[in-house]
Amino acid sequence: MVNLNEMPYPMKRMLDYLEIDVARGFELMPEKMEAAMQQCVLCNMFHTCDYQVESRYLICPNRIVYDQFEDL
Repeated sequence: MVNLNEMPYPMKRMLDYLEIDVARGFELMPEKMEAAMQQCVLCNMFHTCDYQVESRYLICPNRIVYDQFEDL
């Protein structure tokens, strides 16, 4: 399992903004959570979405995964 401390800060901010339970996401969908973390690090907006979370959500490459987490 991936360590929660390894999660990129912009992803932590996004999950907090969406009020998603990170531990539950790791528990129910560990592969998707790990893939989302990798996608976040590779994203060209990586350094900007940590302070523009609301506007970045609409164009985030992980938006589908975040929506799935919200539905849990």
